[in-house]
Amino acid sequence: MNQLYIGNLPVEANEESLRELFHERSRVVPKSVLVKKGGYAFVECPDEQAAEKAIKVLNGFKFMDSELLVEPSVPQGR
Repeated sequence: MNQLYIGNLPVEANEESLRELFHERSRVVPKSVLVKKGGYAFVECPDEQAAEKAIKVLNGFKFMDSELLVEPSVPQGR
């Protein structure tokens, strides 16, 4: 559960702005950030404790006038 799904991202959000948000707000330094078109991203945290902290701090946080949805990423099975 180290990978998070970040939903409701504003279109101007990018990898750098998300890394900065995670570092400043939750003190979590992401291992990787993948921003996708359509207003969402995947962020890999260093460990489960960091992921839980990021969810607690950032879920519902207003970022660039959008309220973020931050939750564990669930792998899609076939």
